[in-house]
Amino acid sequence: MPTSISAMPTYVLPLLLVIVFINFVGIGALIPILPYTVIDQLGYSEIVMTSLLASFSLAMFIGNPILGRLSDRLGRKSVLMASLAVGAVANYSFAFTDDIMVMFAARILAGLAAGNIGVIQAMIADGSSVENRAKYMGFMGAVIGLGFVFGPALGGVLSGLGGGPLHQAPFAIAGTVTVIAFLLSAKLPAGTRAPVQPQAKGTSQSVASVYRLLAGPLGLFALAFFLLNLSFAQVEASFVLVLKDMLDFSANQTGWLFTYVGVVIVIVQGGLIGPAVRRFGEMRIIIGGIALLASGQFLTSAFTQGYLLVVPVIVLYLAATTIICAGFAFTNPTLTSASSKVAKSGEMGGSLGLVQGFGSLGQVIGLSAAGPLYSVGGGGLSFGAGAVICLILLGTAFAIAGVMRRVAPAAAE
Repeated sequence: MPTSISAMPTYVLPLLLVIVFINFVGIGALIPILPYTVIDQLGYSEIVMTSLLASFSLAMFIGNPILGRLSDRLGRKSVLMASLAVGAVANYSFAFTDDIMVMFAARILAGLAAGNIGVIQAMIADGSSVENRAKYMGFMGAVIGLGFVFGPALGGVLSGLGGGPLHQAPFAIAGTVTVIAFLLSAKLPAGTRAPVQPQAKGTSQSVASVYRLLAGPLGLFALAFFLLNLSFAQVEASFVLVLKDMLDFSANQTGWLFTYVGVVIVIVQGGLIGPAVRRFGEMRIIIGGIALLASGQFLTSAFTQGYLLVVPVIVLYLAATTIICAGFAFTNPTLTSASSKVAKSGEMGGSLGLVQGFGSLGQVIGLSAAGPLYSVGGGGLSFGAGAVICLILLGTAFAIAGVMRRVAPAAAE
């Protein structure tokens, strides 16, 4: 049987959250400096920049269900530690190169390692009650927000330190903090593993045992995560480009604005989401969060095309950013919590890894499209496309609400 968090020493959940924080410091450090190191220093286009982002997400898409399923069979701790070791190597490799092919290879390796997010979610879900799961996923989301506070700020403030490429110092530090996460993970209790029924021999059957889940209610959640990340990828890719081109921000200034983004996420997921779910229910929060995300993207699309400019651009940008981040912060962990309620206990790692993997696939396609969209129509086209995708996501959320009324009535309230 899995070792539940409630039966473990009290330090386990905080330790998992620290590991998540360190993970996302390394991921977030790249965001504010990528346009400056790839476009300005190395001379490549926006399409190459967004492709570098997409390569990470593609690898994460591949790694999420694989690591999740391996953690079901081999134990969460061993898979988590191995992924952190790989992530440290990838960050150091990225730090000390200005060769674009090596940069791509390092980000692919880092993306595979970052598939451990599904493993950590499964560890939290293993040991939390149904009633507390949204709260714990909210804590995890808040810690991810903290990672995005310190990661981009670290990347922006330390960019160019030491005379090397802009990304050298931030990623050397990211590699070091990933090593610290690896050492901390060694303190987790062993044997955190879901009970898995014996399978017939053959890899194909094992793969099918994960993807057959798409035929059930989990398929709608996979679609929702795909659309959510397909939409939000436009924000990830175009946010820094709009800051650079429209507001003439430097890498350092961009890093500080990302600090504000992280603070918004922390406030929502660390303080507001728990009471909101208790008051309104998971599905209402998911639907409301999607509506906020769509509204913020429509607002950004409008002012980047020259509308609403009776208000200073920086004020509009801060308002739109706040709405977008609040919408995503309400939606993502609550959707994860709801999806965990339709997953079988013995397949929790594989199930959460699967839906997160589809989220990563949405990022891959979204980031791959963001470069050409931005090149053709600037932020107006890329953010407008994200908003339209949110409207499709809203329809999917209503379909999920209908399914949840049948399979998990309490979550649908």
